[in-house]
Amino acid sequence: MSSFPFTRALITGASAGIGEAMARQLGAAGVALVVVARRENRLAELAREFPGTEVMAVDLGTASGRSVVAERLGDRSAPVDLLVNNAGFGTSGPLAELDPERSVAEIELNVVALTVLARAALAPMVSAGRGWILNVSSVAAFQPAPQLAVYAATKAYVQSFSEAVHEEVRHQGVVVTALC
Repeated sequence: MSSFPFTRALITGASAGIGEAMARQLGAAGVALVVVARRENRLAELAREFPGTEVMAVDLGTASGRSVVAERLGDRSAPVDLLVNNAGFGTSGPLAELDPERSVAEIELNVVALTVLARAALAPMVSAGRGWILNVSSVAAFQPAPQLAVYAATKAYVQSFSEAVHEEVRHQGVVVTALC
C-alpha cells in the first residue's frame, strides 16, 4: 500500500500520457482518485481498474468545465489533498501560420485552467493546513522555443506561477511543485 502522504488525488488530463501514468501509480498505491479529461471512455477504464474512482468527463478549455472541477476541489466532504494539474497541449509551427483560435485554446487550457484549479484547491488545503499541488510544466519553460512559442510561453507561466504560489503557502502546510 501507499506511503504517500495524500489520501485523494484529482488528476487532470488523466486519459493519456503523464496524467494516466500518475493515476495508475497513485491508484495502485491506494490513493483515492478523481480523474478528469474529455474522453470518458478512457476514464471509465481507470475507474474499472481502481474501484471507487470518481470520473469527471469535462473540457477544461471551457469556463463551464473549469467551474465544475473547481467546485469539486472545494468539496470539503471528500477533500482532495493532491491536485495534479496536468491537462494541456502544445502546437508547433511559426506563430504567423498558426490558427489563432488554437493558440487561444492552448492558453485557456495550459494557463487559465491550471490557475483556476490551483486557486480552487488552495483554499481548502490552506484551511486544512496540508496539501500538495503538482503543476506539469516543461523544460520548454526555461528558454524561448521558436516553432513552439505559445507552448513555451505557457510553460514559462506555469513555472513562474508555481514558484510564486509555493512561496506564498509554504509555511501553511501546502507544497506547490512544477514538474519539468
